[in-house]
Amino acid sequence: TGENEYFINNQRVRLKDIAELLMDTGGSKESFNIISQGKIDEIVLAKPNERRVIIEEAAGVLKYKKRKEEALRKLDKTNQNLIRINDIISELEQNIIPLKKQSEEAKLYLDLKKELKNIEIALISKDIETLGFDYKTTKDKITNLSDEITENSKNITNYDVEILKLKNKKRQIEEQLNINQSNLIEQTKKLEQKDADYRLLKERKKYNENNNETENKILSLKEKYLDYKTNIDKNKIELDNLVEQINKKDNDLNNNLAYYKEIKIKNDKENDKYSKNERELINIKYKIEYLENTINNNNSLPSSVQNILNNKKISGVHNVIGKLIELDNKYDIAINTSLSSSINYLVVDNTTTAKTLINYLKENNLGRTTFFPIDVIKPRFISDNILNNIKNEEGFIDIASNLVKYETIYDNIIKNLLGNVIITNNIETANKISKIINNSYKIVTLDGQVINVGGSITGGSANRISSIIKEKYDLIQNKKLYEKITNDNIELEKNIKLITKELNNIDDKIYNNKQEISKLKTDYENKNNNNNLIIQEYKKIEQEINDLEVINTSLSDNQEQIMMNEYYKLKENVQHIEKVIEKLSLNKEEINKDIEELENNSKQNSLYLSKKQKELNDLEIKANRIDVKLDNLLLNLSEEYSITFEYAKENYVLDIEETLARSKASELKSKLKSINDVNIGSIEEYERVNTRYNFLDSQRTDLENAKTTLIDIIKDMDEIMIEKFKTTFDIIKQEFQTVFKELFKGGKAEILLTDPSNLLETGVEIKAEPPGKHLQNINLLSGGEKTFTAISLLFAILNVRPVPFCILDEVEAALDEANVEAFCKYLDRYRNKTQFILITHKKKTMEYIDLLYGITMQESGVSKLVSVKLENIKN
Repeated sequence: TGENEYFINNQRVRLKDIAELLMDTGGSKESFNIISQGKIDEIVLAKPNERRVIIEEAAGVLKYKKRKEEALRKLDKTNQNLIRINDIISELEQNIIPLKKQSEEAKLYLDLKKELKNIEIALISKDIETLGFDYKTTKDKITNLSDEITENSKNITNYDVEILKLKNKKRQIEEQLNINQSNLIEQTKKLEQKDADYRLLKERKKYNENNNETENKILSLKEKYLDYKTNIDKNKIELDNLVEQINKKDNDLNNNLAYYKEIKIKNDKENDKYSKNERELINIKYKIEYLENTINNNNSLPSSVQNILNNKKISGVHNVIGKLIELDNKYDIAINTSLSSSINYLVVDNTTTAKTLINYLKENNLGRTTFFPIDVIKPRFISDNILNNIKNEEGFIDIASNLVKYETIYDNIIKNLLGNVIITNNIETANKISKIINNSYKIVTLDGQVINVGGSITGGSANRISSIIKEKYDLIQNKKLYEKITNDNIELEKNIKLITKELNNIDDKIYNNKQEISKLKTDYENKNNNNNLIIQEYKKIEQEINDLEVINTSLSDNQEQIMMNEYYKLKENVQHIEKVIEKLSLNKEEINKDIEELENNSKQNSLYLSKKQKELNDLEIKANRIDVKLDNLLLNLSEEYSITFEYAKENYVLDIEETLARSKASELKSKLKSINDVNIGSIEEYERVNTRYNFLDSQRTDLENAKTTLIDIIKDMDEIMIEKFKTTFDIIKQEFQTVFKELFKGGKAEILLTDPSNLLETGVEIKAEPPGKHLQNINLLSGGEKTFTAISLLFAILNVRPVPFCILDEVEAALDEANVEAFCKYLDRYRNKTQFILITHKKKTMEYIDLLYGITMQESGVSKLVSVKLENIKN
């Protein structure tokens, strides 16, 4: 098939592997021990550089030379690759630097945006949670307050009903009093008449002869009997009254105890509210101190501005724009939008101060800021004609500079920034006015929408306020909240004092009730015991009267007895009526007290109810506002971030203090605004280019390392080749002189280096002078002499480096018989060292060989190999 295959130990290999295996072994095609026909002359006639190959082969450096050549080829290829890679890297470097900057800006932008998103969502989540808690708390307060108002309304109604009942009862008592008083007067008159008649009768009885002692005694006892009976009846009424009073006082005590418990619960609630407010006041006070510290120390301003404002050695600096103005809260968004980033610009005395501060920032690498020198800034205005055309338009508010307060010294600066900005109530009005003024001035709405000069519109969801205004706004709001809660606590203190006073009053009532009940029970016991004694005496007198009447029965029909009975009956009636009147009077007095107390309670409840009704209205307004805020925050989460509150609460946690978080969010927004156009795609493009750049750079490094390694290898091989070549050359030089003399039977010869200082490239020159000749040039030798000189060099090399075989093709062809003999004899020395294959036509040479091969053609065109072992013939 024309294909070649190469094997070493039956393993397929490359021709290169075969050549490397045989290199420097004496078996390769370049070997000095394979001398073809005519090559023997070349040894002598070759150029010095070509002749050195024989020495290199003998020195065994050919393989190093080949490896060096291969290493040089690799080095050249490596250099070519380095040039190509450097060209590509140089081209990439032109793109990678701007790409890197763009990528870093894009990454910074995304990182800031991500950080801002995390903080904003966490803040919104926190706000929703706080507002939700406030909403629930407010709703609970509304519910409790509504219940309390309902209860108080019910109490007032109950008071009114009770008052009406008591007044009706009082009227009935007054009617009974009038009846009893009239009856008392009538009965008293009768009693007085009966008393007079009875006394007259008694006077007459004194002169009655029939009067006896027993009868008088019976009459006397009956008088006592009637007195005791009257007292018993009177005591019974009094005891009944006492029992009734005790029961009433017991009922009052129970009512007061129940009322005390109710007021105590109310007092505890008010105290809890007060304590909660006190805790909230501590938190708000901390926020106020933090905000005041932040404002005073300029913590929220850019670092460059902070470094200037906080440096006490710097003079001529007034403050940033945002701190030099005051404004109504309703204009904060509009003014913040109008000022934009200029809110952080520094106002300084003059341009000299500004230049000094710029150098200060530059020398200390503190960043950049903008300065407004008072001496050069000029105000800007809106012409009167335009103002007259728009000021009467519905929705026009004013020029922005008129809506802020500031010191007169800053008039030019504030008017420069705000003197040509129109503020309107909404975007519709802004569009209308913008058409009227032909888009010649900037117009800002209260909610932060902007129509720029020329007619372009900037809008969307406006940030509430910038950090400076926000801090001032938050400080004011917190102070207001602190004041409100303080006032709430003052009201709570008043309520608590009133409730405490009420508790003390009720407590006094309870104490008095208990004392009165104790006294009434004591009176009842004493009265009851005294009445029991009277009953005992009454019963004794009754028994005594009965005993005496048995003796004197005539008295039973006596006129005096009848009159006495009538008298005591009337007296008993009068006493009874008096007790009834006394009881009714007491009842009336008690009812008057109850009515007065109920009317006071009703009045207090009415005042309390009015106050609570106002609180309820305020709470309902607050709940509605919170509800609107919650809806807006939830809508913001849904529309802007496409997440739910539950997801935000679970995945976005605020890990820093809320005030710091809001300050951080404001700072991040400022940073995002300061970043110019962002190429998000540059991140991926930079990664791709940078990956390729790094790969090529690593390849370049590898190539440079490979180049260094190759150079080191070449250097090492050069050192080895120099050492081996020099050593071998010196030995061959000495041996050549010896062999030449022996073969030529005299004369002298030597080999010389053409450039001893460059052993890697030096040529090898041969000088030979056979016996009897003095030659300056080897070319002057005869053909035989040249051949014999070359053979001398060959034998010298064989002496230095024996080889396993040697092929000589008619190398002695130019020798005469004598020299052939010398050649063969010298060759015979190597019989046991080297195997020689000779191609020759010299018979003399054939005499020295062991095995002869001849080619003959007995038939035309047919060659035949004939072999003869001459050693058999010799024997």
